[in-house]
Amino acid sequence: MSLQTRRDLPPFIRDENGHLPMSDKTENWLVIVTREALEGIASPPDASEARLLEYADIFGQVATYKLEHGRAGAEETIWVQMEDVAEWRSTQSPT
Repeated sequence: MSLQTRRDLPPFIRDENGHLPMSDKTENWLVIVTREALEGIASPPDASEARLLEYADIFGQVATYKLEHGRAGAEETIWVQMEDVAEWRSTQSPT
């Protein structure tokens, strides 16, 4: 069950965190990406909307990983922290 970006709601930044409206086949989800995860996903550190958009697919994959492992939050939210990104990366095969 892979999360997909919702076309009807754009990603946005609020209160230092990125917000990605996403959905799977049955639910709508709000993926909240912490400032630390936005800054830490690539160099140089940046917590902008441009960074959120550039890495939206990666953050979606991290959120899917958390959802598949029963780590979603209440009210259809999934928080993505830098630790989650690091854990997800450790499960990926080197290319």
